[in-house]
Amino acid sequence: MPRFVISFFTDSQGIRSQVIEAETRDLALHRFFDEHVVDYSKDSEGFAYFREDFEDSDRPLGSIVELGQ
Repeated sequence: MPRFVISFFTDSQGIRSQVIEAETRDLALHRFFDEHVVDYSKDSEGFAYFREDFEDSDRPLGSIVELGQ
């Protein structure tokens, strides 16, 4: 199964980094959100806001790198 290193910055938690195993990049990002992010509501709207901040084109707050299997 592919592994991804995901890092995300928030004012309350600072930098959070984790290696996540998942079938796809999207599933890895969602798992990281569910397990390690506390500054957003834990629903589909919260995930949408998280993803928007994570992938912001001007100033992204996160990064994801696939390590492979």
